[in-house]
Amino acid sequence: MPESSSAATARSFTPSSTDKVLEILRSCEQDQATIQVSGASSKHLMGGCTPEPACHLQTLALNRLLLYEPADLTISVEAGMRFSELDRILKEQNQVLPLDPPYFKDATIGGVLATNSSGPSRRRFGTARDMVIGMSFATIDGKLVSSGGMVVKNVTGLDMAKLMIGSYGTLAVITSVNFKVFSRPEDSTTCCFSAESYDDLLGIRRAILTSALQPNACDWLNKQAAAEVGLPGKHVLLLQASGSPAATHRFAVEFKDLAVKKQVDAELLDVGIWDKVREFTPAWFEQHTAGAVIQVSTLSSRLGELLYLTDHLSCPVLLRAGNGVGYVMTKDFDSTKLVLTLLRDSIFNCILEAAQDNVKKDLVQWVASGNDLDLMQRVKADFDPGQLLNRQRLYGVI
Repeated sequence: MPESSSAATARSFTPSSTDKVLEILRSCEQDQATIQVSGASSKHLMGGCTPEPACHLQTLALNRLLLYEPADLTISVEAGMRFSELDRILKEQNQVLPLDPPYFKDATIGGVLATNSSGPSRRRFGTARDMVIGMSFATIDGKLVSSGGMVVKNVTGLDMAKLMIGSYGTLAVITSVNFKVFSRPEDSTTCCFSAESYDDLLGIRRAILTSALQPNACDWLNKQAAAEVGLPGKHVLLLQASGSPAATHRFAVEFKDLAVKKQVDAELLDVGIWDKVREFTPAWFEQHTAGAVIQVSTLSSRLGELLYLTDHLSCPVLLRAGNGVGYVMTKDFDSTKLVLTLLRDSIFNCILEAAQDNVKKDLVQWVASGNDLDLMQRVKADFDPGQLLNRQRLYGVI
């Protein structure tokens, strides 16, 4: 059949319908054949090392627009649609899905959800779990499960769909997704605060996040990260605000007044800087093929401690400073091991988010542990008792 072709190591399928997906899964379960599920494979460095599968199921042919209700701010698409195509469709109606994930051009909707990818707009809009209102997914036994719906307030069964977000395709195959979308802002402004000392910028951050004017994005780049995106080699706090021209003008004035008060540098930047920030991880791997990205999360009260620790590592650090989630970039195996050890010794929650397989295989301390892992293993056993779907892709053990 046209969806299947032979390959050197695995049978490859690119189904163009949900029925074909169900048929393939039923066949694989019957044969107890392992399956690698992917979209465009743009984020293949993320997740754990997976053993060679018997079958490869790619969702790229599931790329249709199913339903779009601009007046209701809802849209339904198949999981193989590229995120950039979804953005194009929404832009025609002056709307947006403000996830701004990395690998923006190539990433598929299913891949974005499976890896729970998001970008700077997380500060205001949250992550995929805050925007998904419905989902359909195919289970390993060839059944189609639908949860949620096309109404923003409809939460029936939605928790089932939210299990799929961040599961790296280890539970089921996402086939379609319903989103709530937002009006595209009329105008935006971006302010770059910079200083030699991160202590000065911590005061700026506190003042802004406790003020009446709340930004969409609040990202921190240390000196090395700032240099990577072409900004001055200082600690940088990037803020983006949006709204009417009058509102963004007020933001710009108050940002500059705050910079004068706190005696730090500030300048307004073109919106294009956010593309560089969003694509920081892909750009890093293009330059450092033996490198890695370590995700770290912390409470706001420990942000200064995290900045102090990473300030001595000579590694680029990018923080979603309004949420306490950040990314430390390393160049090679030794620096990756050093950063993981320092962060964990300092009791920071961190995990090796992306790297080449040879790096991940030799760093056992990146594997998750504790009650959360136990719970996820039980969920995995319920959905996929034969451990056939994306084996070990999640945390290297699920």
